[in-house]
Amino acid sequence: MMMPSTHRAARSSFILVFVLLVLAITTTRTVEGHARIECPPSLSGKTGEKVGPCDVSTDDGLLQSFPLRANALNTVTWLESIPHPGAPVRFALSREGGDSNGGSSLDQAATGFETCLLLDHVPHDALSRPTYRDESSWHRSSITLWIPDVRCERCYLQLISVMSDAAHGVPTDTKCAYRGARLANANTDAINIVDTPEMDFPACPAVYHSCSPVSIDGTIPRNDMDVCNTTEFEEQLGWPLTPRDNPDLYEHSIYYNRGDVGLYSTTDATLRFVGSPLTDATCTNPLYCDPGVSFEEILGVPDAAAYISLEGSCASVVESKVEAYVPPAAAAVDTTNGDSVADDVVTAVEEGEEKEETAINSSTSTSSARILTK
Repeated sequence: MMMPSTHRAARSSFILVFVLLVLAITTTRTVEGHARIECPPSLSGKTGEKVGPCDVSTDDGLLQSFPLRANALNTVTWLESIPHPGAPVRFALSREGGDSNGGSSLDQAATGFETCLLLDHVPHDALSRPTYRDESSWHRSSITLWIPDVRCERCYLQLISVMSDAAHGVPTDTKCAYRGARLANANTDAINIVDTPEMDFPACPAVYHSCSPVSIDGTIPRNDMDVCNTTEFEEQLGWPLTPRDNPDLYEHSIYYNRGDVGLYSTTDATLRFVGSPLTDATCTNPLYCDPGVSFEEILGVPDAAAYISLEGSCASVVESKVEAYVPPAAAAVDTTNGDSVADDVVTAVEEGEEKEETAINSSTSTSSARILTK
């Protein structure tokens, strides 16, 4: 049956207004780096979730918990869709999110992230140069975590990616602290966290979040662990970027302006070199700093380092092709005209993101980097 012309006109007007609103939102945002966990699979394919603590606000339970081994090394991988020099990542583990009915509570579980840091100050790969609209080009990095003797049916592995440059509110030669850590230490009464140096620094304005549901086969219920021993995890890995080795650069949840720089293998995405913080003298480009000019090595990673060993179910991912995110369950396809509305919106969002990337690519480097908007 043909749709009346008045209805078609009204529907077209609705689509136009809606798409223009989406474009207005996406093209006026700050141009910032984007990242998500690749393996274990993340709750969504989003790479630009700033609100946190995860990339979704609720967990529908459709994505199965990915098994990690307790008291063992477990490799994880993540993808960057828009690069950002010197932006570190941090991994943390939530409290138990499963319930007796097989459901999940993301809000309740997420309260545990700041009490169980697995690894911090994982360097950004200076070679990262993905193209946003081409997911096969998204840049993969990997690191191997030590998972302690913990048991949970559905915990969440959290990745945060911190924008730590002047363009995103962290002036040169200054530091910022992750907002989640500041809030946790300001509000908690039940847990006595002795050192809270992050309260001495302003909150990092731009942080991206991604979470993956995981199960762990240990003996101690996650909810029975008040605070994880991050120092023990670092020692198990032989991790060199710790507060004990360099408190000026590597305090947990505190990030120095473009202070976490690395070079990763182009064949298996493992960390190979750690560099000193970027400086305005060598690079002010907010998207890419040529490592041939800006990278100054401070540490070569030993071949036998535990944190680059490839262990567990995600280890084989490092040599596979990067693929587009596949939702855990495809929604029923509606063959009515409503589908074209969704298609138009998706296209609008993608075009907005592409304009952001084009703007930052075409920008010139200046000594006082500013937030770029369209």
